[in-house]
Amino acid sequence: MKNREFREIQVSSTQLAIIFLGILLIGVVIFLLGVSVGKKHVQAAEKANIIARQEAEPLKEKITMLPEMKPEQAPAGEPSGRAAAVKSESTPAKKEILPLQSRPEPLKTETKAAEKSSPPKPAVEKNLYYVQVAALAEEPAAQTTARRFRGMGYPVVVMDPQPTDRVPVFRVRVGGYPTREQAEEVRGKLSAAAGRKTDYFIVRD
Repeated sequence: MKNREFREIQVSSTQLAIIFLGILLIGVVIFLLGVSVGKKHVQAAEKANIIARQEAEPLKEKITMLPEMKPEQAPAGEPSGRAAAVKSESTPAKKEILPLQSRPEPLKTETKAAEKSSPPKPAVEKNLYYVQVAALAEEPAAQTTARRFRGMGYPVVVMDPQPTDRVPVFRVRVGGYPTREQAEEVRGKLSAAAGRKTDYFIVRD
């Protein structure tokens, strides 16, 4: 067998540095190429999304605006059958709105007038006992007093001035009650609720 010859390759430190820098430079170039390719892919994907949105928005506007289009505003190239369908859909809506618009307004004024008017005066029954709680010269003040006692749960009547009055007086009376005992009991409760000495007295009408 022949002896093989081995050759040693000796590399200096300068050559090692050059080789290392070359490998590093190649790695940097590959990395930059990868980054640029990735950016291009991202930009292409964003452009595709923008185009898709721009195409979807006009389609959505057409879909939402189509039911509100009137027959005379329909495009010239649209078939007559669709215009007839839009007309038939818009007609019932007008029929439903017209009665609401043509509803008479006097109902509101009548309701307000009824609220502002004073409550009807109940008929005064004869031979009943009443507790007179006030005698006032003005009817609004008498009505205010009557409402206060009604709020306490008592039946109240406001008497019109009598022909024999020298000065017109509106009398506020609680009742009436069939017996004097019941009227006395109510007078005691009203005096106790007032928390002071009162001049309430019992009358029979």
